[in-house]
Amino acid sequence: MNKLSSSHLSIQSLSDHLRLARTEGVGANRYHQLLKHYKSAAAALEALPTLRRGKDPNKKFVIPPISSIMKEIEKTFEYSGQFLIHGYMDYPPLLSQLNDAPPVLTVLGNPDLLHKPNVAIVGARNASIHGIKIAENLAADLSSHKIGIISGLARGIDQAAHKGALYTGFTIAAIACGIDITYPSEHLKLQQEIAQKGVIISEFPFGTAPQAAHFPRRNRLIAGLCHGCVVIEAALNSGSLITSKMALNYHKPIFAVPGSPLDPRCRGSNNLLRMGAVLTENALDVLSELPEFSPNPIHGINNQDLFSTSLITQPDANPSNNFTQPPDNPEDYILSLLSSSPVPIDTLIRDLPYSTPEILGTLTVLEINNKIIFQQNGYILNYK
Repeated sequence: MNKLSSSHLSIQSLSDHLRLARTEGVGANRYHQLLKHYKSAAAALEALPTLRRGKDPNKKFVIPPISSIMKEIEKTFEYSGQFLIHGYMDYPPLLSQLNDAPPVLTVLGNPDLLHKPNVAIVGARNASIHGIKIAENLAADLSSHKIGIISGLARGIDQAAHKGALYTGFTIAAIACGIDITYPSEHLKLQQEIAQKGVIISEFPFGTAPQAAHFPRRNRLIAGLCHGCVVIEAALNSGSLITSKMALNYHKPIFAVPGSPLDPRCRGSNNLLRMGAVLTENALDVLSELPEFSPNPIHGINNQDLFSTSLITQPDANPSNNFTQPPDNPEDYILSLLSSSPVPIDTLIRDLPYSTPEILGTLTVLEINNKIIFQQNGYILNYK
């Protein structure tokens, strides 16, 4: 590990690293091999035209022009972004241990936070209202113990985890696009707040639009950076399960919040429990597996005390803040938030971004159409 930080690199040296990392045909593994063999990015770039890219002798490495790299550097710096280069002391230590560690990271915010302990919280985009509450509360309580929260800035569980962490501490957002791009677009305010109070991290150059192929690399960042991974409401074969599998391969502890067997959103997370994940109901379940990161002994604390800072009563801690505008179709949105656990009417009225008459009318229509059932003083989905 170089004792200098990436910020000490000259523009020439920085551009050499970026050109090598952005070269078509040079992935993470080959980048590390080239640097190990040629000792510098400049020497590796000089040698690339003489090297075979694969079995086809006519297939060559495509090195980006220096002009495009200088443009990337200029725009990133103008946006207050920074570059972290593998092998330098400011590069995240946990990520640097991976054989396929990203050669270059672009960050916006405080990169020092990438050296602090954190836990990943991931889960369903179409999360239930209960899943959102659990994610917010869990993130806030972990952050109050000086443990950051890393997630992927997606809708649902990711968004709730970021918001919960910002109430009491810091959060890390790993994204599948350039640091200047907001995806989904309604997360602009949240992304700006994370850049101010936490850090945004990406493998992709400035201005890169999100694509489906980018998200596995985003998931790898989450798995590689975290000290443990909590899964809340994940369907079978979901991206959240892929993230947890990556984290497991990196020898990180896996946690899962139990859910109803009737809810398809919970089948993947319940299966993790069947396979040995730590059953997680509150922050104490996570902290007990990460005792070295707890600043104060917490054994013996009552769960009610642990959640004494519950966010449910705070005005900003509700799903109505998940959108800059109310979703167009209240029926679909209400259905997406309900599960097999009853949700009281007053909770729906408080948390949904619609007027009380609109909510009551929509609930009536859904009940008449047999899509929901009123049970135990709350509404649940009709799974029949």
